[in-house]
Amino acid sequence: MRSRRDFDTHGPDWIQAWFSKNDEPIRFVVDSGYCSILPSSMADEFRKMKELCMYKFLATDFHSHLHGFDGFKEVTRDAHLATKVVLGQFQTQANKYVVPLSLKAKSAISDVMGDNKEWHTTHFYNQGLDLIVRTVEFIMVGEELSSNPEWLDISKKHALTMAVHARQLRLWSKLLRPFVHYLSPLGKNLRDQVDKTRSLVEPIVQKRRAERAACLAKGVKPPVYVDSIQWFEEAANGDWYDAAGAQLAMHFAGIYATSDLLIGSLVDICRHPEIIEPLRQEIRTCIAEGGWTPASLFKMKLLDSCMKETQRIKPVECATMRSYALRDVTFSNGTFIPKGELVAVAADRMNNPDVWEEPEKFDPYRFMRMRQDPEKAASALLENTSADHVGFGWNPRACPGRFFASKEVKILLAHLLIQYDFKPVPGDNLELFRHSFSVRIHPNTRLMVRRRDEELPLPVSQ
Repeated sequence: MRSRRDFDTHGPDWIQAWFSKNDEPIRFVVDSGYCSILPSSMADEFRKMKELCMYKFLATDFHSHLHGFDGFKEVTRDAHLATKVVLGQFQTQANKYVVPLSLKAKSAISDVMGDNKEWHTTHFYNQGLDLIVRTVEFIMVGEELSSNPEWLDISKKHALTMAVHARQLRLWSKLLRPFVHYLSPLGKNLRDQVDKTRSLVEPIVQKRRAERAACLAKGVKPPVYVDSIQWFEEAANGDWYDAAGAQLAMHFAGIYATSDLLIGSLVDICRHPEIIEPLRQEIRTCIAEGGWTPASLFKMKLLDSCMKETQRIKPVECATMRSYALRDVTFSNGTFIPKGELVAVAADRMNNPDVWEEPEKFDPYRFMRMRQDPEKAASALLENTSADHVGFGWNPRACPGRFFASKEVKILLAHLLIQYDFKPVPGDNLELFRHSFSVRIHPNTRLMVRRRDEELPLPVSQ
């Protein structure tokens, strides 16, 4: 029998090999036990089943009972505050942050990328992660904490450390995991990061609560803070919650996958230098005509198409919407999932020749052309999901933060492409990091870069 460690090494290849020839489920021994992986033809029925629980997956596979995984303990509580905050602010209010995101992106790019006008090699994986963190932190934790070096270090490292350590723990029996976690250097790193986060976040929360109480006692309107620390306070409505865990959960969701999209998109653009100038012209035109507005970002059709094509050709997960069965489940075609088993849907339609013309080819104009078809225009947009493209999942199990994340990455790419030249490092194959269910940009990804004598006009601060 293939072992858990075998799947950890070969999972994406096995899943791709099976579903390239079959349209029926397959059962693997994965790092967390048995998992039934369904073909995408069953996705519509799957996504509507309340008996298949994503929160159970997050709590179980990310060890929410262990100190160090406090973000997952918070996000999987019955209150589901993180979901409320994302749906209430990051999704519905995403358009209002275009101007401040552009200002922060411009500043972050200047700090991270520098002004060297000679070709030089950069470790762009690290730089891309830096750019995402520095651009979004003011919305996550406010101005006070967003410039704190200790917090910036945690916000960059915690998500990756947690993902790697969680995967390592799943390869051990459940009985031994607490001991391995306690003895592991990565486990200690996680616990230290959580403890440091508490020392940074909780004083801010307590200070704001005291400030609010004092203002209300005097009949004065309390200060208004526009960041997720405040939004969690409002969502909790006086009930207890873990403020530090909430921030760590938000950063895991908002940093890890978003940086992968940024880096992956730029890598694909570098591999196809013929599209760089058309992209620049589109960006220049849209900003010149409309400024930094949601409408201008919407009109960047080629850039949107490139990003969605990056997601299609390299989905971050080869099987999506992972969930645990809360009870025995039988699908309409007779497929049986026993209570307590992990189940997921293969992302096989993303590279299916029956769905996409030349699916193995990166076509930057693919979704731009789809926009011209009234029946396909909506599903061609980066932010929208469908059975054929599950880069952000598929409603109602789609990523709720995708509207915000897509705007953030588009803004960063617009500034980067105008201000810098990029090309692959000679000899580098820009390989992917494939393990278990994941297909990620490799942490060793490098690019060559040089500064250009051009910048986009800065927006007027709101």
